[in-house]
Amino acid sequence: MRTTSLRLLGAIDMTREGRQIHLGPARERECFGALVVRRGTPVMVEQLIADLWGDAAPDSAVNVIHTYISRLRRRIGGDGEDGLMRSLRPGYTIDPASVSLDVEDFERDRRTGLAALWTGDLDQARHSLEAALGHWTGTTALHGATGPLAVQERRRLDELHLDTLETAMALRLREGTRRDTLAELSTLVRKHPFRERLWILLMLGLAGADRRGEALIAYHDLRALLKEDLGIGPSQRAQHLFYDLLSDRPGDELWTEHLTLTVRQR
Repeated sequence: MRTTSLRLLGAIDMTREGRQIHLGPARERECFGALVVRRGTPVMVEQLIADLWGDAAPDSAVNVIHTYISRLRRRIGGDGEDGLMRSLRPGYTIDPASVSLDVEDFERDRRTGLAALWTGDLDQARHSLEAALGHWTGTTALHGATGPLAVQERRRLDELHLDTLETAMALRLREGTRRDTLAELSTLVRKHPFRERLWILLMLGLAGADRRGEALIAYHDLRALLKEDLGIGPSQRAQHLFYDLLSDRPGDELWTEHLTLTVRQR
């Protein structure tokens, strides 16, 4: 059983047998994070320099990397202790077989949830997607890391996180609208104002809570935002929902017509 856990879904972190391992200052943690992202493959010093600084690397970058690695090895243990960080001269690697990683756990549960979704097992889909979200310890991946690799990996993971959250929220609405779900959706549309799927979920949630007037106001807010900032109108799906809300269609029909499509929207 692997007792060393690595985390990138939040701050870069490591625990061994339940005890947190101090990874050092921000840049040293980011160096460790780069090795984790590229786990299982030899990472040359030149690659680590590119990952941490890109074209803005200092003249002393090679020496700085060696210093980072030396300090990290003392903190986490290297070849002589558990083989977590291995030297492959002139590079280094993290052995993926010796650790558990939250990114892998998140992606595994996400795949399970999406597979269940497409087979029609919506209860299993929600369970697995909620489990996937539970692996996140922060609102953004590799929090605080600023190098090119961290920015690229953060963009990928944060997009997967938001997509997973949207689908899980649609499944929550299927079971009934709750105030905390509506509050979270209201926060998310402010944070990600151009993601129409979030607006559609907010409109459906408000309608499900007998707040159709507010759902219609949300549509007008979306339309004004898109018009002012992008010069476009809402999608046909959002327009269709708006007209159905105006016609006062029954809630079960709204679920069949709109929420099911929103759950399965990829």
